[in-house]
Amino acid sequence: MTSIPTFNDETWLRLVRYAAEAFNELTLSRGFQYFKQQRVTSLNTVQDHTMQATVTGDETYTVRVNVARPAASSCTCPVAVPCKHMAAVMMELGERMGYPVSQLVNARTYLKQLTPAIPPDQLPGQLRGKDVFGWHEFMDALVAGVKPAYNQNQYIEELRRHLQPLNSASIPFSAIEWKYFELHQELFIVRKIRKLSEKSEYRYYTSFVLPRLYTETMNLLRQKSTTLNFSIAEERLKQTLRYMQRQMAEETGNRCMEYGLYMTMWELWVAGRPDADLWAAQQLAELEKLETPAVSAAAAQVFLYLRLSQYEEARAVVESSDMINNVSTDMLLTFLNYIASAKNWELLTDWLAKTAPAFYERRVQELATYIRLWNEAVPHVPGAERQMWSILEQALPDSMWIIEDLLYEQHRWKLWLELQIQQEHGPLHHKVGVLQPIEKEAPELLLPYYHQAIHRCVSLKTRHDYKQAVKLLKRLEKVYKKMKMQGRWEQFLIGFAERHSRLRALQEEMKKGKLLP
Repeated sequence: MTSIPTFNDETWLRLVRYAAEAFNELTLSRGFQYFKQQRVTSLNTVQDHTMQATVTGDETYTVRVNVARPAASSCTCPVAVPCKHMAAVMMELGERMGYPVSQLVNARTYLKQLTPAIPPDQLPGQLRGKDVFGWHEFMDALVAGVKPAYNQNQYIEELRRHLQPLNSASIPFSAIEWKYFELHQELFIVRKIRKLSEKSEYRYYTSFVLPRLYTETMNLLRQKSTTLNFSIAEERLKQTLRYMQRQMAEETGNRCMEYGLYMTMWELWVAGRPDADLWAAQQLAELEKLETPAVSAAAAQVFLYLRLSQYEEARAVVESSDMINNVSTDMLLTFLNYIASAKNWELLTDWLAKTAPAFYERRVQELATYIRLWNEAVPHVPGAERQMWSILEQALPDSMWIIEDLLYEQHRWKLWLELQIQQEHGPLHHKVGVLQPIEKEAPELLLPYYHQAIHRCVSLKTRHDYKQAVKLLKRLEKVYKKMKMQGRWEQFLIGFAERHSRLRALQEEMKKGKLLP
């Protein structure tokens, strides 16, 4: 095996902490069985900090363990969470490097024994000179003995109780650093719950709490941005952004909540800086180095490329990560809105066309926002309107109401009325004011709409529908008068009354409406 110069006591402890956090006891037990059965073979260094091994069983799988960032480890087996193969490789690695495998197998118990309560007066010495990653490692040690619980609120309270001594200690931080430290305690809680959500037995219980935690943390970011200039402590800001990058890279699934935190911080604390473009370039360089860029991290790359007007690079990331099918439409809308704000209409049209499938069968509000962007681009790009209508047709029936609104806004009355007839709507389906512009501009188009609706009401042969027919007849009379075709109206009414003379209830309603003597 190729040697690992960075593997030391700190590295081993990092693996043990990851085992305590990411694996349940059953998985560790099964991993230990694989380790004892010597199923781990060909353990070698493939990259700096990364070990690769083969694990045999019913199938053969390849495992990669990143000793610097264990959460970036992976296995080719179909299990979506840290698995027994990964646990077995970590145990094999530990034994070869001279560390007790039992510490991994009983990770939580070992850490609880390892980290006795630290008196508050000793905390300053423990935290002095640490970067934000050191803060998180220290907090991991403080809560190592806290056992996850199905009651997430109880678990969070227990985590906070173990962190409470940090806030009463005389740590030599500046005012800005204290604010950063407070923020990272919240980010720490978010990370612990997110990691717990990756375990199948806790996923249901965290699904309700995790979105709330992210929302509360984003609100905290906004709140702090109004009271303090966090860009003063540039190094802490860079470290915090780097920490968030790692969390994005480790986030599973396509909810991209870590991306939401990252972009909130970026917009509040970086975007307004005069050297923001330089920061964007630096952030991109760091994101590109991530070994396992998840969808959340890819989304951050897209946003930063757009900010730097590197549109081709942004589109390449979207396509390579299959982002259109893997992220929420809310995220796609943030990209589209950014392009619209730059008034790059041709690019916006191109992106709108490519992202169209993501908006089919989506919530009404999302589809409406998407079409609003098309409306902004249409006046500036030849052929864009034709593309927009084609997409609306493909989105039917969800886009029906949008098509109606657009036709109405554009005073395309004939098409609008044909759509109403197709849906078996009638004039009484709308408020009176809806038809008034048509009566003013093109009253002749309303004639078939009224006549068809009257015929439908009469054919139903109920007293209620006869009353509806009379209402429609009286409105139709006004349309004929508007067109100065009173004679034609009278001729129609006489014929109508004769044709339905046997419908006594209808005749009665027409008399009540003073349409017949």
